Amino acid sequence: MYEKINSMVERQKENYRWEFIFLGANIDALETAERFGIHRDRAANYHSDSKGTETNYKVVNEAISNHRINSELAANWKDEIDKDFIKRQK
Repeated sequence: MYEKINSMVERQKENYRWEFIFLGANIDALETAERFGIHRDRAANYHSDSKGTETNYKVVNEAISNHRINSELAANWKDEIDKDFIKRQK
């Protein structure tokens, strides 16, 4: 399954210059994203509660808006998600 998804992701990135963001709760999102062909810097772990979800919506909205303006995803796009995840980790 991972190989097929990875192939599809690579095709879209190469042929259409798509960007992928992978958000994961209750899994290792960074490792899982890599298995799908999405680089670790485009993945984030988060807490699957109202605060974590709200943070994701806010951050992804900002990241996409900035991408549309600058034609690239800022290196620090997920800092707020990472801070929230680490701060509230049990």
